[in-house]
Amino acid sequence: MALRPGKLPSPLLERLLRSVSCPDASVVLGPAVGEDAAVIDTGGPELLAVKTDPITFAREDAPHYLLAVNCNDLATVGAKPRWLLVTALLPEGVTESDVEALFRRLRQACETFGVALIGGHTEVTVGLDRPILVGGLLGTVAREALLHTAAVRAGDAIVLAGAIAVEGTALLAREHGHSLRAAGLKEEWIERAARLLDAPGISVLPAAQAARSAARIHAMHDPTEGGLAMALHELADAAGVGLRVYRDAIPVLEECSRICEALQLDPLGLLASGALLIALHPADVASVLDRLREAGIRAARIADAVEPVAGRILVTGDRESALPRFDRDELARFLERFPAASRPSPPPL
Repeated sequence: MALRPGKLPSPLLERLLRSVSCPDASVVLGPAVGEDAAVIDTGGPELLAVKTDPITFAREDAPHYLLAVNCNDLATVGAKPRWLLVTALLPEGVTESDVEALFRRLRQACETFGVALIGGHTEVTVGLDRPILVGGLLGTVAREALLHTAAVRAGDAIVLAGAIAVEGTALLAREHGHSLRAAGLKEEWIERAARLLDAPGISVLPAAQAARSAARIHAMHDPTEGGLAMALHELADAAGVGLRVYRDAIPVLEECSRICEALQLDPLGLLASGALLIALHPADVASVLDRLREAGIRAARIADAVEPVAGRILVTGDRESALPRFDRDELARFLERFPAASRPSPPPL
């Protein structure tokens, strides 16, 4: 059976990861569903955290996206991002000035995130219609500060820092505005949505730092493809817990609501970089929410971890239903429904 664009289906990914053996005792945190980065003990005073992530949906300002999404994943394990390698696959027809512009923006993004660009690989690749950037990011974390998603326990509260879905909403507005106009969305909302990449942006580093300064955090997880709903499933898979998710408590950006309504998409399944799931003791929720709000970050308690036999329940008003799964992101579903939207003009570098 041919696979659709987007993340691999969860059952397939779980099966593949179960087949991976990792006999190296220096691997503290290896491949697992729901874990955002790998962690290695090199014998030094700090642990080495490693992450790789590509940029495939975005064409505009891909270097900034690349740094943000990779830094987000390191932040979830408590690590400080430090060194970046980039593989840049460029489409045929690219010019020297295009490549120089791309590297200039990449250097600027590294400066913004305080990361050193230390190497990688660059080539012009047959068959591409846009640049593909793949980042390999390394960072360090103190041994006592390491977090991992599997540490969530029944009884934990789940806080969402940030609103959904910044990345998916901004991408739809920036790169598929013609489809939004055709769906009847006013230009004002398209412009507002396009600016979400700048403010609040998709970096969760400030949220992670604020939360950890307020209380002992049990785990953090970064919603990306498949949106908030799949991030919650990944968290539950990693920790072996059930969930009660409170739909009315979830902060949803008004721009996201309007775009999803116009395109008949579900905000819970839309690419959600820019938000952060935080698991902690219920007694610490108030102090963490206060610290996040002091930092100018919208936040809410949106779920509770429960015993696995209770399942994964979405509570909407007085109605309960199964927490939906989005094995294919709503953005990918949009591109499949409207194939013309996925045919870009020559990509800006």
